[in-house]
Amino acid sequence: MSKAPQSRSNDFAQTFNAAHGEVGLSRVSVAHVLQRIQSDPSYLFGEELKRGAGQCPFHSAAAEGDAAEGEASEPAPPEPAEGEAAPGLPQDDADKIVVNTLLAFLFNRLRDHIAVKMPFDEAGMLMLPIPPLSPHGLNPAHRDAMAAAPPDVFCSVLRDATCHLLDALITGWVKDLLLEEEHYRALGSGEISIDAAATFILRLTLDNSPLYQRAGYDMLSITKTGSHTAIHICWALVEAAPLLVPGKDNAFYDDLIRRSLKQIVPLSMASLGMLVHYMEKSGIEPPDGLAVHRLPKEQTAFVLDESGLIRLNVDPITSFAKPGERYYTGCPAFYTTGLIKLYLDIVAGLAMDYNAYQRLQEA
Repeated sequence: MSKAPQSRSNDFAQTFNAAHGEVGLSRVSVAHVLQRIQSDPSYLFGEELKRGAGQCPFHSAAAEGDAAEGEASEPAPPEPAEGEAAPGLPQDDADKIVVNTLLAFLFNRLRDHIAVKMPFDEAGMLMLPIPPLSPHGLNPAHRDAMAAAPPDVFCSVLRDATCHLLDALITGWVKDLLLEEEHYRALGSGEISIDAAATFILRLTLDNSPLYQRAGYDMLSITKTGSHTAIHICWALVEAAPLLVPGKDNAFYDDLIRRSLKQIVPLSMASLGMLVHYMEKSGIEPPDGLAVHRLPKEQTAFVLDESGLIRLNVDPITSFAKPGERYYTGCPAFYTTGLIKLYLDIVAGLAMDYNAYQRLQEA
């Protein structure tokens, strides 16, 4: 059993944040931008949002106010051209701020869509699809075959099927948003809903951003990739519980992971590069990068603290920044109330339904 030294609950978050700073990365919270959009939907179409939502590291007014009386202040930076980032803000970072803000805004609808559209059978159990590319050929609905499968195969099928279930739900969410956008465009009246407007600006930003063009990302692929990472981490938390505290019943493990979620959330506040490096070094991320592998026993990400909660270990933190990268927002799901919890609810429910905690202790 891995024990963490006595520590405060926010030690990992503070250490992780400091590690970002060591390589010159500063976190930009988009919470206030989301509030601005809610209070004034026309902000979606303004130039400030395109320039990084006002996240300019140089504020001439503040600089002038700080200058000693009688001393000459630095001249104000020139106004950026239309659509350009604010002075001192790299264009890639400005694009990330806009895209992640709009995704976080639209993820409220994704959360509600998933909650309403999840397929349950007559017994109230979540129905999982057959993973189409799985080498194991197992149908999650065949409970006897799942119970007879080796633990690693059992975990792989559950993980794979969960990702495909969410892929289908996310596709439905995107389809609904695009249809709503097209509906208002067809009206020709200039009227538009706030969700359709956010979808339009998001697509426009993605289409015109060199950063996202290089990666080949659209709103569907970004969201699916992010959801796979979230599900991967949620399953890893589930699989860590019996590793850290063996010999308990399902109810104990279910309570443990739910109470420990708030200790795992700081991962979602990271830059993408720092998150990937942490997952790789700690054993959460397998060498092939696929989210279908069981958490290895030698993982170093999850530890048990003195209060009995699962926390993140600071040791695997590795500072990393891409060339020219200066700002990060964290995952859009972090800003969407209840979305990360919903992902854990899905995984935790499946773990209970399939007796996963006991299967994980078989080998």
